[in-house]
Amino acid sequence: MQSNKLTFKKAKQIPIIDYLAGLGIAPAKVHGHDTWYFSPFRSERTPSFKVNTKLNLWYDHGTGEGGSILDLGAKLHKCTLTGFLHRLSANNIPDFSFHCPVKPEAHMINRLEVLSAADISNSDLVAYLQKRGIEPGTGRKYCREVDFRIGERSYKALGFQNRSGGYELRNAWFKGSSSPKDISFLTSGHAKIAVVEGFMDFLSLLQVDSNQVKALRSDSDFLVLNSLALIDRALPLLTGRDEVNLFLDNDAAAANAKLVLKDAGVQAYDRSGLYRQHKDLNEYLVKSAEQASMVSHPITRSRGPKR
Repeated sequence: MQSNKLTFKKAKQIPIIDYLAGLGIAPAKVHGHDTWYFSPFRSERTPSFKVNTKLNLWYDHGTGEGGSILDLGAKLHKCTLTGFLHRLSANNIPDFSFHCPVKPEAHMINRLEVLSAADISNSDLVAYLQKRGIEPGTGRKYCREVDFRIGERSYKALGFQNRSGGYELRNAWFKGSSSPKDISFLTSGHAKIAVVEGFMDFLSLLQVDSNQVKALRSDSDFLVLNSLALIDRALPLLTGRDEVNLFLDNDAAAANAKLVLKDAGVQAYDRSGLYRQHKDLNEYLVKSAEQASMVSHPITRSRGPKR
């Protein structure tokens, strides 16, 4: 019996537009080799998600992300690249019409381009840090003020660098990343390591005022996945550790990531119970600060005039 298991190389030959059609996602317009869709990741009035059928690559103008069908599937299904490959292999793959491998596009239209990175000074970015419960000093220590461009327009965002030189970018209205996409590893040579999904969670972990959390982050290295789809890249950094503490989100995607680690033989402690009533560490930090403020500044009701 012939194996139906796909290789990464063969999977990348599956036409992305055929895959999207199989999910019931129809194009909004077609212009030459570019097929445009309303983004499957958010609500929008103008289609900003493009598939180049000649190159068989997708690009999301709203976030600056893009790549092959594997990157798309991992993002859609909130799983790893390997997990999505297994999902594809389990489907009726022979029905897809394969074509020759394509070369990546040299210059993608309106791609995200980093122009410069400097110390954080922009008042809007400082205000955004404070809104997320992060002290400006903490933000300045680990992040940069990044000027980037999408098409002809330039913007500013907080930038958190990954180990390959790319940036995770955030401001009050934008969430995206520059190429290359990768994990971030902050090490001081400790045998203990803390794992978080995004850099806001990392900054939050440094600031949570809890004796238990303080003990867990003390004398620890830190691994920021920047996307659960990159968890496979984290495995070599987690094996053989004396202690692996997971501070992932409280959702199904994180639960799946924990299973991936378990299947890979990584012995880890799930610390999400410390903030089980919240979506993630940052929400826990913000809500905790709000509650502390209410306790220290209680609202007094006016009794009104005596009759």
